[in-house]
Amino acid sequence: MSAAAGRRNWIAIALAVSVALNLFLGGVVAGRIGGQAAQGVQAQRNLEAALAPLPEAKRDAVRREIRRVMPEVRRDQQAVQQARAAAAAELLRPQPDGAALDRHFREVQVRTTSMQHALQQAFKRAAADLTPEERRALIEASKRRAPRAGLPEL
Repeated sequence: MSAAAGRRNWIAIALAVSVALNLFLGGVVAGRIGGQAAQGVQAQRNLEAALAPLPEAKRDAVRREIRRVMPEVRRDQQAVQQARAAAAAELLRPQPDGAALDRHFREVQVRTTSMQHALQQAFKRAAADLTPEERRALIEASKRRAPRAGLPEL
């Protein structure tokens, strides 16, 4: 194989990879924009299903704790979306900057961890007022919802 033929093959492969990456990232962006409202509704349904075994007063207490952290969680969600969009834009450049990608991916990781921590602490505070039986019921309800909802089990 000549050098020119090898170069043409490499260009064809690079073009195919670029097209596939553009389609993937376009789907991610479209899913983020169009799917956010649906995800919020689904998250609320999952929460309500997990809380269903609890008495109404206890459900309200858990909801209050979660509402307390939601401004922080929303800020983190917005930052995650911005970091993902920045990473996607960087990946679409002719020569993506590895250091910039690392910064964007790190921001996604940090903000995702921050959201998890805030929600876990809210559940921890709420769990202090639940009986062992209520905590067990909450865990069991979460386990039933987790596989279908793509959620981690408690």
